[in-house]
Amino acid sequence: MRPGEIVPGEGPAPAPLVSRRRTIRVRNNGRFPAYVGSHFPLVLASAALEFPRAGLEGARLDLPAGATARIDPGESVELTVVWT
Repeated sequence: MRPGEIVPGEGPAPAPLVSRRRTIRVRNNGRFPAYVGSHFPLVLASAALEFPRAGLEGARLDLPAGATARIDPGESVELTVVWT
């Protein structure tokens, strides 16, 4: 083995365990589209996004790694959040 070498293991990589899952409604009250990334802490999202922030500490959107959710101005969407 050389420094920096990656040796793949057998089978697929294990997925992280999800401790809780919840669906919330998010509304964009801003003038511009809002984007929230897959690993961004939801409670730190734009103040223009209206949703119940209490109890969402440590939550993130249930999206594939690197994906984002776009919420257009005036739009209201349902998103699933998870705690890992």
